[in-house]
Amino acid sequence: MNNIAVLGPNPAWQKTLFFDRFAYGKINRAKEMQQFPAGKGINFCRAAACHSRAVGRLVQFTGGENGDRIQTELAREGMSVFSVRTGGATRCCTTCLCRETGTMTEVIEPSYPADPAEVKMLLDYFEDALDDSGAAAFCGTLPTGTDPGLYARAAATVLEQKKPLLLDSYQNLQPVFESGVEIWLKINVEELQAMTGEKTVEAGLANVFRSSGVRFAAITDGPGKAYASDGKKICVYTIPHLDNVVNPIGCGDTASAVWASELLNGNDPFDSFRLALAAASANCLSAFPGSFSPSDADAIARRIEFSEA
Repeated sequence: MNNIAVLGPNPAWQKTLFFDRFAYGKINRAKEMQQFPAGKGINFCRAAACHSRAVGRLVQFTGGENGDRIQTELAREGMSVFSVRTGGATRCCTTCLCRETGTMTEVIEPSYPADPAEVKMLLDYFEDALDDSGAAAFCGTLPTGTDPGLYARAAATVLEQKKPLLLDSYQNLQPVFESGVEIWLKINVEELQAMTGEKTVEAGLANVFRSSGVRFAAITDGPGKAYASDGKKICVYTIPHLDNVVNPIGCGDTASAVWASELLNGNDPFDSFRLALAAASANCLSAFPGSFSPSDADAIARRIEFSEA
């Protein structure tokens, strides 16, 4: 099975609280709480394992008690992980889910910078992970204050090894876009607008392909329409409505993992994105981010329609 070297530098210890009703400015008592490792890189690797078409080899920073918890739980999951111990503690994210309204409120603790020695160690681990991988993935933001050139330095390694890069991030990444690496870009509509300054998806995609090394681009919008393009044509996807949503966290990461896995196996990018969207929808049926039932994903995939714009 193919490997994907996943650079997910900013993980989190995730607490998810479930409320029958949630009222702002009031005392709210949760009916249930679940805790687990999360963050875009972790969710990506977990979803890749569910899809069983590629193995994510995660490279991340971890520190403090939250970092210890993350490493312990990922070992129990059997995830392939390279962790760099940092002086700063790993953040905790708390998500409040209201069953009455179906709304989500997320509280994210600050993250702390990795120092230059920790960054170098992370990049060394990433190079080792990439050596026996068919592709790379950059997932999410850097810890606040960390060397902003980290992703550019990692992209130079990807270019040297002549491997494609799934990019699930968008801020301060112009050096990555200009690096010459073959990029598979997967972001959401808001991120596309922020990155390009364009108001429509079509204009944003045109901007992306005009000014970067993107080979394929896929754009999500929650339960709304999704888009994929190879720079020549754009396909639009209609996603079926789900009545029994449990937790939407990790849907974008799931889509990235499944799409990258399918592309790495040489499959059509447009149909591969249909499978990715189905897996993302199936992820909503689980409280565990990046986790889904393949049978649920298969059933949803049969209901997703897409056509050229």
